[in-house]
Amino acid sequence: MAKEKSPLFSQLHFRLTIACTLVTGLVLTSMTLVSLFFSETQLQERTKEEFHTSLDSIILYLRDASAIDQGWLSQTETSGNLTIYLEEHGKPFLHGKGRDMQVISMAMATACQQGIDLSNPPKGLLPEFVLFPMGIDGEKFFTAVGTAPVPNGWVGFVVYKPTPQILRLRRLFAVSLFLAFLCLTLFSFFFTNRAIQPILESRKRQMEFVSAAAHEIRSPLAVIQTSADGLQHASPEQMERFARTISGECIRLSRLASDLLTLAGADSQRLTLCMALEEPETLLLTAYENFEPVALRKQIALSVLPPKEDLPRIRCDGQRILQLLSILIENALSYTPAGGSVLLEAEAKDRTLRFHITDNGPGIPDEEKTRIFERFYRADRSRSSREHYGLGLSIAWEIAALHRGSLTVSDGENGGTRFTVTLPVSIKYFYST
Repeated sequence: MAKEKSPLFSQLHFRLTIACTLVTGLVLTSMTLVSLFFSETQLQERTKEEFHTSLDSIILYLRDASAIDQGWLSQTETSGNLTIYLEEHGKPFLHGKGRDMQVISMAMATACQQGIDLSNPPKGLLPEFVLFPMGIDGEKFFTAVGTAPVPNGWVGFVVYKPTPQILRLRRLFAVSLFLAFLCLTLFSFFFTNRAIQPILESRKRQMEFVSAAAHEIRSPLAVIQTSADGLQHASPEQMERFARTISGECIRLSRLASDLLTLAGADSQRLTLCMALEEPETLLLTAYENFEPVALRKQIALSVLPPKEDLPRIRCDGQRILQLLSILIENALSYTPAGGSVLLEAEAKDRTLRFHITDNGPGIPDEEKTRIFERFYRADRSRSSREHYGLGLSIAWEIAALHRGSLTVSDGENGGTRFTVTLPVSIKYFYST
C-alpha cells in the first residue's frame, strides 16, 4: 500500500526526480553527441569513398569503351546515387534537366576557375579532373569535373553525388534523445520514490515513537500532579501515601527516560560498547542471582541449566549483555503465573554462543511474534503492568544487533515462550576451551 507523503517529502521527491533526470540526461546527451559526431564522420567518409570508387569506374569505362552505353551509365547512376553529365568533343552527349543543369552549370564554372574546361581536350594521355564539394539551396554534393581521352578524341564529364542527409540523421538522434529523456524521467520518478521509502518509513516510526513516548510520559505526570494537589489538604497518613505515589512515578519516569536515551543512542549510532572477554556462565549466573529474589516473591521457579560442555569466552560488553539478559528474564517473570517456571541456559553451537530464556507462561501468538520487538508494543496490554512500557525487548534487540548477533523468539517445548540470543564467537576462542 502506498504511503502518504507530506508536502515536504513530495517536494523532495520532485527535486530528486529532476536532479536524477538532469544528471543522467547530461551523461546521455554527452554520449549521444559523441556518437552523433562519429556517426556523421563515418558516414561522410564512407560516402566519399563510394564516390571515388564510382568515379574511378566511370573514368576507366570512358577511356576503354569504343562507344558509350547509355544503359550502363543509367545503371551506374542508379546504383551509386550519382548524376552523370557527358560532353563528346565539347558537345553535350547526355543532357541534364531542370535542377540537374543548374548544379552541372555551377560545377563547370567552378572547374573552369581551377583550370578544367570541358570544351578543351586533355593535355596528355591521362584523364584530367578536379574534385571539390559544392552546395546549392542547402543541399551539398561531392563533385568531379574533368576530361578523359577516348579512342576517337575526348569526353568531358561532370559527376556529382549528394552528401549524406546529416540533418535527417540529427533529427533521428534528437527524437531518440527526447524519447530517452522521457524514459529517464519515468525511471527517475519511480527510482527516487522507491529510494525515499525507507526515509518515509523511518519518519513514520519516529512519529509513532514520539507519540507513544508522549502518551507514556503523560500518564505518570498526571498521577504526580494529582498527588501533589492532594498533598495540600491531606492528612498525615494520606500525605505519606501521596509521597510514595509521587516517588514511584518518578522512578517510572526515570526508567522510561533511561530506556528512551538507550534507544536514541542506538538509532544515532552513539551507543558505545566496552568490549572485553567475558565468561558466558558468569553473565548467566549474575543475571540469575539478580532476579532470584523476584522469582521467589512471585513464587516462580527460576533455574539455570548447566551446560553440557565448557563454553567459549565471548568478546562483548558484559554490562550490555547483562542488561539484555535482565530484560528477557524480567519479561519472562512478568508473564509467567505463580507456580510457573523460567529456565536459563547457554550453549555453544556453530561457532556461536546462545543464551536461552524459556518460560511456561501463556506464550505469544504467531501473529504477534513479528511485532514484539517494536517500540512501545505489548503483546497483551490487558496483562501488562504499569511498570512495563514495551521498550525492553526493543532495547534487547538493539543490544544484540550492536554485538552483530540476533534475538529471536519461538514457542517453548512445553508451551510458553523461548527467547534466544545468538552471539558470534571468534574461532580462536571457540576452540580454546
